[in-house]
Amino acid sequence: MQRSSFPPGLYVAATPIGHLSDISERVRQALAECDLLYAEDTRRAQALLTALGLHRPKSSIRALHGHNEKAALHAALRALGAEKSIILISDAGTPAVSDPGSFLVRAAWESGLRVVALPGPSAVISALSISGFVRWPMSFWGFAPTKAGARRSWLSQILEARGIAVIFEAPHRAAACLADCAAVFGPETQMLHAREMTKQFETLLRGTITEVAAELEMLQQQDPSASKGELVWVFDLGDRPLKNLGEAPIDEWAKILCAEMTPARAAKCLMKLAHISREAAYQAVLDAQKT
Repeated sequence: MQRSSFPPGLYVAATPIGHLSDISERVRQALAECDLLYAEDTRRAQALLTALGLHRPKSSIRALHGHNEKAALHAALRALGAEKSIILISDAGTPAVSDPGSFLVRAAWESGLRVVALPGPSAVISALSISGFVRWPMSFWGFAPTKAGARRSWLSQILEARGIAVIFEAPHRAAACLADCAAVFGPETQMLHAREMTKQFETLLRGTITEVAAELEMLQQQDPSASKGELVWVFDLGDRPLKNLGEAPIDEWAKILCAEMTPARAAKCLMKLAHISREAAYQAVLDAQKT
């Protein structure tokens, strides 16, 4: 008997987020060879297998989703303990990242079982790669809260972290959430809107929140279906404000900058370094010139 390329263990596999050709050969092989397939939706898993020309017994395909994960993981752990190989997939993209699977992955580690990543498509990484925003840190926050008050509080936490932030949103809440983003982040904040990534009707928009919101409204008027599909938003929130600029307070830096350049240039540099308003920067420079 030919030895399987997938010895006992949990294989966390990324499947296409849209375009079927994005699946890796290794994941295709694991879908065919692993003893058990745990999927977020067994019907979608079967459709994926059919599209790939793969066949496996229905008894080997089991559900693991947000409503049954804690219960399903016990059966999965027993199978892993019995030297079975399990491939874990979500509906699209990488499991256990804002999708079911994290409880099983953690339980497998804690049980001393083998856990292996089969990398591939990721909506988060794909959106980041085409955003053109270059800043650190980069953070992923998952889906926005559904209630407005909780959502604004959550967005305020994201703003505090600064850097590049990626969030998911459902299409029916997009307009309300984008309005909250404008209110919390500022309407001139740069963003990337990605809908239905890699799919036939992929939509990519880049600009300020105000510009993107206007384009989305226009697109929806032209085609109501343009508001459907999963959304990934990337925001450039700038660098974290530095109140002390290292060990020296802002007024000390203002003095240093004034000694090296014109007041106008010093204020401009201070504004960018400390992320303070133009007025505050100029006042700090004026105060530095008096001393």
